[in-house]
Amino acid sequence: MPVKVNLRVLGEKDESEFLSGELPLEEFAGDLVDPLMRFGRPLEYELEASLQPDGVLLQGSLRTRLDCQCGRCLKAFKLPLEIEDFSALAPLSGEDAMVRDGDFGDLTPFLREDIYLALPTNPLCKPECRGLARKASTRDSRLEASEGEGPSPWAALDQLKL
Repeated sequence: MPVKVNLRVLGEKDESEFLSGELPLEEFAGDLVDPLMRFGRPLEYELEASLQPDGVLLQGSLRTRLDCQCGRCLKAFKLPLEIEDFSALAPLSGEDAMVRDGDFGDLTPFLREDIYLALPTNPLCKPECRGLARKASTRDSRLEASEGEGPSPWAALDQLKL
């Protein structure tokens, strides 16, 4: 169910309206295509909507959780995603105007946009992650890892006689 606000009632009250609830994954995360992350739970929102001369001002907070794989070591981890100082202006007219259904305006695209902008570009399990551990290759015994400094990986090529 999308997040909607009754514009007629908002204009008549001449004060802000408080909106809170959960936005299902299908409503805001349906087209996220990223092999390293996906949304793990619905988007929780707590918003204050007030009518302005040129749109609806939204202020509040957004929260969800991402199920990620580290971009360096591929370890699975959960990452909370929180926007505590969310603020957006949903215009009433123009090409970016909110979609209206009678007296109701749909605020979902504006919430969705900020959540997508807050996604990490390269999720890391911890900032100091050094990546995959150095291990010997099972396909090529010449590349075995050894303690300390081992032979150069190019040593096998140096032994070639052409």
